[in-house]
Amino acid sequence: MRHVGLLLCMAGLIMACNGPGEEYIPEPVPKPEPTPVTPEETGIPAHDFIMGSLLGFERDVRNGNAGHSDGTNETTYYNKPLFDAYDYECDDSDWWDDIVEEYVYAGLDYIMPNCRGRLPKADTDRSYYTDHGDPGHIKDLIAALDRRGETNLKIAIFDDAPASWAAARNMDLYRSYVPTMGDTAEDAYPIGDLDAFYKYVWDYNIKLAFDNFYGENAANNKYLLRIGGKPLLVIWSPNGFVNVPYGGVFLNCNGKLKAVIDRLHEDFKATYGEEVHICLDRAFYDRDKTVTSKVADSMNDWFNTIKDDAAFSRSLRSTNKNIVGVSVPGFVANDKKGSKMFIDANHGKTLSDNLSYFIKNKATLVILEGFTDVYENASYWRSTDTKYYDFPNQRLNILRKYSSKNAYPAKFRVEAEACDSYKDNSTDNSGKQYRKGDLDVARCVDGYKGWCVTGTEAGEWLKWVELPYSKGKSTIKIRYASANAAKVSFDIDGKKGAEVSLPATGGEWKEVSAATVEFEEDGWRETVLNIVSGSPDINCFTIIH
Repeated sequence: MRHVGLLLCMAGLIMACNGPGEEYIPEPVPKPEPTPVTPEETGIPAHDFIMGSLLGFERDVRNGNAGHSDGTNETTYYNKPLFDAYDYECDDSDWWDDIVEEYVYAGLDYIMPNCRGRLPKADTDRSYYTDHGDPGHIKDLIAALDRRGETNLKIAIFDDAPASWAAARNMDLYRSYVPTMGDTAEDAYPIGDLDAFYKYVWDYNIKLAFDNFYGENAANNKYLLRIGGKPLLVIWSPNGFVNVPYGGVFLNCNGKLKAVIDRLHEDFKATYGEEVHICLDRAFYDRDKTVTSKVADSMNDWFNTIKDDAAFSRSLRSTNKNIVGVSVPGFVANDKKGSKMFIDANHGKTLSDNLSYFIKNKATLVILEGFTDVYENASYWRSTDTKYYDFPNQRLNILRKYSSKNAYPAKFRVEAEACDSYKDNSTDNSGKQYRKGDLDVARCVDGYKGWCVTGTEAGEWLKWVELPYSKGKSTIKIRYASANAAKVSFDIDGKKGAEVSLPATGGEWKEVSAATVEFEEDGWRETVLNIVSGSPDINCFTIIH
């Protein structure tokens, strides 16, 4: 189903769900306000929302194909990942390890795989089997969390309804993402006949996703994100198929979308023995007025790309006292007719303003679209983008700044290979891992799989535009391996640091204190790691407060 989710999603975005609140929602729905002052001017107020990001994990994203070409439909892919899975040999576990590391670095509370389902055919039938959001891959995410020993990062499930409810069903029946156009609306998509399509919603997608956490996989239940004690399931807009005319007739959804959601609630409880929290796109109510706050546990308005206006890059909706905010950091894509959908990232200000807006209006749940969304230049990952990013870690840093629990963590691990810039005296990447360019990066087996900067020389350096340092005294500990003695130093905010000796380790990985700093207030500060002498391999360093 390559690109089907993307194309249907883009259609849905054009018909986005911004607008005034409906009468069935008793809580006031905040309206876009003038841009708030920036965090640098006032500091970020205390808040306790739960923040996470949608994750596209289809095969073409995992192997780097998604960002390798210059795009389709005239869209140029700027937000390409720093971690290069296309040009350098890696496997799925490498990709998942990097994704988990980036989420943890950003201080996010949860990761939300974008599930698009499986077709009800044998895996060996390649004409049917696709890898475009297969919920079976959630086990790979869980394995990466296990390797890292990371239990604070939770998992929510996202159902990309146009792909899983409609495109998968149409491909199974018609070998096409859309049915024969001569069919009547009800024949083309029998929304009123649950038995005709419900298996694509539940059996081949949502149930497959949650099976990763129950039954024989019950040990993984600790990873589920819970809202009010219930696992979170977010279902995206049905606009991509119910708002499309078949034979000139639109689907009649009155009472029928409600029936699907009611049955999902019932089947989840019957299958797993507990209730599920279902967060619906507001379009469910727009298409079926019986989908009220008694049916949905919460709702969201997603975002809109109709206008080049940063206010439309966010939404906020309150349902059953759950205040759900959705944000996109920027958006650049063309539709099939060449019309450009654009939201200016504005050097990170759009994202910062949106998160400030959520704090001001007391959001309880924040959904970020979409961590790996290179197709629409809406990603958060470390990127080689120099047009809409100012530096590779920019968007991850913004998310960390707005983390409600760990903006300035007691321990903050910084991966050497993920620096924003560097000076490397040799040409090309001798280790042929992780990123393109001259920085030498090799595989590193030090606790769990990862990468290290290798082949260092005196006079080389690694730079981070900004890293978090807490008020008071902090220690920087560097993790390295070296056949011979070496020296390094850390410069913070332009202040030259003392040279520190690194004893030879005989090839083993060791951690030593490399700097002690003290500041009068919390702040994000430029950090430069200098190689003074020797040739140590550097895995990471940790800022400990």
